[in-house]
Amino acid sequence: MKVSARLENLLIRSLSQSMNVDMMEKLAGYVIPDYNLHDSTGFPANIPIPQITAARQITKDMERSNYLLKFVEKLVDVNKNGVMGNRIGIRFLSQIINETEEHGFKFDPATGIFIEADNRKTKGWGILQQGRIYEFSFLRFDIVENSRLVRKYPAAIIRNAYDDFKKLVKSIVEKRNGRIWNWEGDGGLASFYLGGKNIQATLSGIEILMELFMYNLLQCKIGEGIHTRIAVHTGPSIFSENIDSIQNDTLRRLETIENEHTESDSLTLSPGVFSDLGGKLERFFRQRTVSEGNYLYFFRLEWEET
Repeated sequence: MKVSARLENLLIRSLSQSMNVDMMEKLAGYVIPDYNLHDSTGFPANIPIPQITAARQITKDMERSNYLLKFVEKLVDVNKNGVMGNRIGIRFLSQIINETEEHGFKFDPATGIFIEADNRKTKGWGILQQGRIYEFSFLRFDIVENSRLVRKYPAAIIRNAYDDFKKLVKSIVEKRNGRIWNWEGDGGLASFYLGGKNIQATLSGIEILMELFMYNLLQCKIGEGIHTRIAVHTGPSIFSENIDSIQNDTLRRLETIENEHTESDSLTLSPGVFSDLGGKLERFFRQRTVSEGNYLYFFRLEWEET
């Protein structure tokens, strides 16, 4: 992000007045591994670096490396929890947070991170960096028998129903801090990155099934309704604004789970996702054996027998 002069000055004053140079370098190293202040400033190793010079250099390096948000998050953490048992009060911290939020971000105390404000919803939450690898929870969804529906019903009815489905999915995913990464007309891919990502992806999948059931019952102009398969899997993936360029084992595994192991009107989870749910959610899922030692877990809406 482009940093204002006011935020730069606040950070420089805060660092220089809150800690010594060694601590500044230590905090910078939490954000940029192997950070070396002498190398960055050009000062010989045997020459002490003035505090104001160190503070200014670290602020510039964080901005240049696109790590400034993470550095401010670290300052918040240090102010709350200290470093190795040592309490450090960060001066001007509330002003730093307010000024950072003026750049279009909001601080979430629950997770301790900044994310983009509600009026800006990008694929990377405003914090992910192009070409870097992150841990995601992915939700893949697909309309069942799309080709047959397109042939059977008028184009206007199909278009309206699919538009409604897209709005439904987008609203549910974004409500839980997920992002739609790809939409292909009859399905797509959503990602979850922030706290509790596996639970949020799972709850989104459940809600999509429930809301789609009600939509088919009350609103859908397609007589038989529209039906979907949903799968959730977690794992590492590179981040790119060009979603079509992303190819990795995590997304390939997700596609296999959705295509080959998920029935209509159901949600399938991989073991890594299921293990995060806890007892309250686990009881809604049934285990399915794919092969020896290989299990998946599925949920579907069913009428209860009376």
